[in-house]
Amino acid sequence: MRHRFVQVSLTGLLIAAFLLAGCTAVQMQAPAGQGAAAEAGPRYSFCVIHNNADHPSITAIVAGMQDEAAAYGDIDLTFYDPAFDPQRQVDQIDDCIALQPNVITVNAVDPAAVVAGLKKAQDAGIPLIMHNADTTEEGRQYSLSYVGAPAIAQGRAVGKAMVESLPDGAKGVVIIGKPGQTDVVLRLQGVRESIDASGKNIEFLDEQPANWMADQALTVMQDFLTRYPSPEVNFVLALDDPMALGALEAIKASGRLDEIKLFGFNGNKEACEAIKNGEMEATALSLSYLTGVYTLRTMRDVALGRLVASNIDSPTTAVTPATVDQWLSTCW
Repeated sequence: MRHRFVQVSLTGLLIAAFLLAGCTAVQMQAPAGQGAAAEAGPRYSFCVIHNNADHPSITAIVAGMQDEAAAYGDIDLTFYDPAFDPQRQVDQIDDCIALQPNVITVNAVDPAAVVAGLKKAQDAGIPLIMHNADTTEEGRQYSLSYVGAPAIAQGRAVGKAMVESLPDGAKGVVIIGKPGQTDVVLRLQGVRESIDASGKNIEFLDEQPANWMADQALTVMQDFLTRYPSPEVNFVLALDDPMALGALEAIKASGRLDEIKLFGFNGNKEACEAIKNGEMEATALSLSYLTGVYTLRTMRDVALGRLVASNIDSPTTAVTPATVDQWLSTCW
C-alpha cells in the first residue's frame, strides 16, 4: 500500500493532519530562512514512526521535533502513525526506507515485533535511532541510540512517592499500558525497586492492561472496584496519566476517592492539577516535548556523522503534593 503525502509548513504546526489515519504519512518542511543552516548547505530528511499519534505525549514529542527542526532550518520531517499496530509499524519502516531519508527514528509499538523492521533499515544502510519506547536487546544492535525519559528512573520516583505516602501493609491494583512494552516493564521494575529498598510491605493485588487509553482505564477501574470492595484497595498505580485520569473518573463515581490514593506517570497538566486538588497522589514528569527536541538533535548529529551516546535521557522527577507548585508550570 502506498502512502499519500501532504506537504505543509512547519510554522502551521498542523499536528492534526497526521492524526487522521494510521496509514497516512505527513511530510513537513522547515521554511526557508529559519536557522543559520538554511542559508547554505545540504538539507536533511528524517522519517519518524510513532507508536500511536492519538496520545498527548506524542503530540508533545512532535511539537518538540518541529520546533527544533525550525531552529535549524535545514530539515524535512515525515511522520507515520501505525495506530498501535506492530505489523503496520514494520510496514511503515519499509515505507521510510523507500524514501531514503538520512535517518529513521521509531517509537516502538512492540519491542520485539519491531526488530525485523530495524534490521531492514540497517541492511538498507539507513541509520536508525529509537525514541520514547525502546526495542529489545536484540533490536538494539540495529539502533544507534535510544532517546527518552528513563522509564526505570520514573518508576523509582513514583515508587518512592508510594513508600512515603502509603502505610505499611497497603494493597492496590495496577493499570498497565500494552503488555511487554519497554515502559511497562521498566516503570514497574523501578517502582518495585523503591518499594523493596524501603522494606515496606506494599502489595499488588491485580494487574490489567488499558493500552494507554483513558476510556479503557475507566472500564478496568470499574471492574477493579467491583472485584475489590471497600476497603480492600488502598491505592491504584496507573502507568501513565491518561489512564490514571480514566481511573479517577471511576473512583470518584464510586464515592471511594477518600480511601484510594492514585499514582500516575507523565506529568500531564490534568494530572498535576489533580494532585494540587487532592485527587491524585503523585506522577513522574516525562517531558515528552524535550524527548522530541533531543531526538531531533540526535538525528541531525547522526546525519552529520557525529558520535552519539547509546542512551540520551530527557529529565524526570516526581510531582507530589509537596512539589506540585514547583513543577506545575512544567506539566504539559
